[in-house]
Amino acid sequence: MEKLKKAEMVFEKINKKLSKAYKGKIVAIDPESGDYFIGDNTLEAYEEGIKKYPEKEFFFKRIGAKYAFVVGAF
Repeated sequence: MEKLKKAEMVFEKINKKLSKAYKGKIVAIDPESGDYFIGDNTLEAYEEGIKKYPEKEFFFKRIGAKYAFVVGAF
């Protein structure tokens, strides 16, 4: 859960700045380093991230939105 909180903090810092140029794109966030990688979709953002951090876990958000997608029943 700690990694999720860190990823949320990174996203809060970058979302507004990135929204102007990248709204609707996906950002993959490495919460440990604070680095992030942008793609048109989740796979593209992930592929950019693993170029630098092949063994890391990433958190994904949609730039300019609260969520990228939701899975499950409500």
